[in-house]
Amino acid sequence: MSERIRTLLAVVALTLAIWVWADLEQTVPGEEDVPVAVVLPAQSDYRVRDVTPRRVRVKFTGPRGKIADLRRDEDQMACRIVLADAQLKSGILTFRAAEGFRHWEDHRVTVESVEPDEVRVDLARQVTVKVPVRVQVTGATLREPAKADPAEVEATVAESDLAALPEARRYALATLSLTTLPENPQIERDAPLEKRLGGADGVEATFAPASVRVTAYLESPVIKTSLGKFMIIVAGPPEKLNRYRVVFAEDADRWVDLTVQGPRPEIEKLVQQPQSIRVELVLTADTEPVAGAWIPGHPVVVGLPPAVKVVGDLPAVNFNLVEMPAPEPPKTP
Repeated sequence: MSERIRTLLAVVALTLAIWVWADLEQTVPGEEDVPVAVVLPAQSDYRVRDVTPRRVRVKFTGPRGKIADLRRDEDQMACRIVLADAQLKSGILTFRAAEGFRHWEDHRVTVESVEPDEVRVDLARQVTVKVPVRVQVTGATLREPAKADPAEVEATVAESDLAALPEARRYALATLSLTTLPENPQIERDAPLEKRLGGADGVEATFAPASVRVTAYLESPVIKTSLGKFMIIVAGPPEKLNRYRVVFAEDADRWVDLTVQGPRPEIEKLVQQPQSIRVELVLTADTEPVAGAWIPGHPVVVGLPPAVKVVGDLPAVNFNLVEMPAPEPPKTP
């Protein structure tokens, strides 16, 4: 490549660079709707409770390239109200909205106007206190008050809110909502703390830790239901069953309509698995045939959980025993 061509290319590249630079440095107007951000000193005991307004409309002028840089960074584009330690106090502080754009000076961007022209910041000094945890369980009846672990947590709350809150309401509330009752009446679950001191209608607060381990003993509600009809099955010692067969009176009902009551989880399980239940007429070693009369039998229900009871008495059933013929001895060849 000749020297002349190389010189020409260098001139073109330099001209293009100058044109791009000149375009980026060209002063242009702009207008944006931007958020308002409040910046507190590090390790500050204060918290921003509210900012009014949340957004402002700003008109400005500046180099096209610098404005593009700002627009690519939401934090830099925002109206940033930066507070020093000496400015911190509880209450509402008022600032000129234009003060929130001082960081734009480094980008050579000039603010022409801001609407609205004032920003109000509601500050509150925070204090940290230890408070007890109360547990609220819904959806079940408790056998005894539920317990939380830990029993105390640290609450961070606005000093003015704490002063106005009665001593009796200075507690953290852990809420445990049960939509279905577990089979085991003792439950242990993690429960988040309400984000308010003194319950849902209390004052805003944060807690450490933010959740607790709740232990509760439930009193399951007792319900009653019919499980349907069950056939009476004869049970007893093998030697008795091998020697006799059971004959029922003509008017004896071999089926029992079974109604039970007990804790809801136990009853629901029985409804789903009725095959786990049997109604038995139990013969004992002392049960013997009675000539010319019927033996009154009293069926019993087998397979019910200890907490589930039969509603009412099962009807007696009359039966007798008939000796079966002895098996014939095997024939000898």
